[in-house]
Amino acid sequence: MNDRRLPALPCYPCPHNATCCAYGTTVSEAEARAIVAEFGDGKVYRTWWGEWRTRVRGGRCVFYVGGGCQIHDRSYYPAVCRGFPWTDAETGGPYPYDRTICLEFLARPELVQINPFAGARTPLATGPAE
Repeated sequence: MNDRRLPALPCYPCPHNATCCAYGTTVSEAEARAIVAEFGDGKVYRTWWGEWRTRVRGGRCVFYVGGGCQIHDRSYYPAVCRGFPWTDAETGGPYPYDRTICLEFLARPELVQINPFAGARTPLATGPAE
């Protein structure tokens, strides 16, 4: 593991080997630029429909290293990850898909109420709305 401290979360260390990181994540244009600037090409890619995503290798996002996220403390930590667990836009409650991503939400339903990174850092400015 790297020498950066991981956030104090009730679900860390993850008993499910970070199943939430199994699919990679969507990143904004600004996040993708910052990742490429630090790590070079290869950690993120643009889908055929134009979305930027982190790559997946070995069944986890390429930034999941040694039991934690390699970029969790960076200003460009993906907003999608920072906002997990998500709020359902239609109901305002917990996002139901979270429970299928992470089995810990079934065992400990109180976890869906936390958002450990909310307000912890400001996302990168992305410029005018696209």
